[in-house]
Amino acid sequence: MKKKHAIILGANGLVGSQLLHLLLKSDQYDKVTAIGRRFEVIEHPKLEILFIDFKDLHKSWDKFRCDDMFYCIGTTMAIAKKKSVFKNVEYDYCVNIAKIAHHNRVKQFLVISAKGANANSRIFYNKIKGEIEDTLVSIGFESLQIFRPALLLGKREEYRFLESVAQSFFKIINFALIGFLKSIKAMPAKKLAEVMLQVAIENPEGVNVYSNKQIHDYNVSSN
Repeated sequence: MKKKHAIILGANGLVGSQLLHLLLKSDQYDKVTAIGRRFEVIEHPKLEILFIDFKDLHKSWDKFRCDDMFYCIGTTMAIAKKKSVFKNVEYDYCVNIAKIAHHNRVKQFLVISAKGANANSRIFYNKIKGEIEDTLVSIGFESLQIFRPALLLGKREEYRFLESVAQSFFKIINFALIGFLKSIKAMPAKKLAEVMLQVAIENPEGVNVYSNKQIHDYNVSSN
């Protein structure tokens, strides 16, 4: 069986860092490329690290060639400060990279969106996430996997006060959120990373959207 080449963007993030380690351990991939502006020092025979300027992507056009591309970049309004900056990081980076990837014949694009993503939402965050999803669908990937987790659990590089408070709360009540309540159950970053990898290996055709509950319920095998 031909092994695949994966590219991951956002490998320093909460989910991306978990996903990177899973990809490196997986026997489904013989090459993993992490693309970004900075990285912790990691050495692995399958790992390639590439540094790019996200504001000048045309200079890195040829770097976005692979079988599966995992997009895990994200920010918050608290970090971005301005809506224009937030949209630039969330929407522009993702859409521009996706267009390059599609042009380079990347077959499968996997992206972390958010619960409540809707281009018609009055909530700015959800609106931008929805616009990203709609644009990605219009690009025409053979396989587009969209993941909509609720609150993510895990330790981030940067401190987010409100998220930290919410994490503490959900760590107490998470066990009780079963059945339909899984739609709001907090999502461990490792679980999301495991499901993203499993879906990538299964490689379902077309556009597939995974709700928070579906991610919690997804059966993950050993890869």
